[in-house]
Amino acid sequence: MKAQLLERLGQVGQMEPSGAAPAGATPVGEAAGRVGAPRLGWPGLCAVSAATLAYTAYPSAAADRALGLACFGVALASLLAVARAPDRAALHAPLLAVLTLAPVAVGLAAPWPLSLAAPLVVFALLARAVPALRSSMPPLRRGAFGPVVLGWIAAVVLVSALALVLWVRLMRPDLSQMRAMLPPVSLPLLLLGGLGFALFNALLEEAVFRLVFLGSLDAVTTSGWTAVLVQAAAFGLLHLSGFPSGAVGVGLAAIYAVMLGVLRRRAGGLLAPYVAHVAADLTIFALLLTWTR
Repeated sequence: MKAQLLERLGQVGQMEPSGAAPAGATPVGEAAGRVGAPRLGWPGLCAVSAATLAYTAYPSAAADRALGLACFGVALASLLAVARAPDRAALHAPLLAVLTLAPVAVGLAAPWPLSLAAPLVVFALLARAVPALRSSMPPLRRGAFGPVVLGWIAAVVLVSALALVLWVRLMRPDLSQMRAMLPPVSLPLLLLGGLGFALFNALLEEAVFRLVFLGSLDAVTTSGWTAVLVQAAAFGLLHLSGFPSGAVGVGLAAIYAVMLGVLRRRAGGLLAPYVAHVAADLTIFALLLTWTR
């Protein structure tokens, strides 16, 4: 009886205090790499950052083979630079960038979503087959989804929706080309297609930026803010010709990616940023359907 009481007291002493961070959550200013994992310092950070940024050139590289070759070279050099990294997670971002840019480098560019999905599937298969990559993959956690996290999600959704509406109202962009991409089908089918696009696009981009890239950057720096800002810069550049577009669009997308990165840290998983991302894509779809200049 005494032994059971002592064991019970020991369990109570190990319980998280009230208001503790959710299981798996990481303070925003700290990287989420394994505790005590060796870092590569500035050379490693520069290599992984270069590969992360080179990845974002694939939409433009699809129409410019020279740019594709250059960015593929950067990604490959980055992969070789971190090939002996103690934390094998450092390889993830350069490897995914190489897999994504290799087709455009040889003139085999694929349309969306194949351009994002196919390299991600190959990366996942390699990570499953190669023990060093498999053991270094970040865990696929749902993360916390309680009242506090829901409040964060609501704040991100509201801010992003307001920013998108203001961008359209103030910048008065020509959305005709984007509207032309919508299939000529009945409204119910169009709405269903828009929902499918939002669900799938958010899944791909969260897997790339908030799982692979953020995890890889965490492996080469102890600064969580550095990792969040680098993946945000890459996310912004990827949307240079997106919605929103142009220099303002890059800035807005980068700020949005900072919020998603912080949300990823706060929740300790991918579900929270995924939900917020789906909401933003649905807002974009709604604006494409309803906005007239």
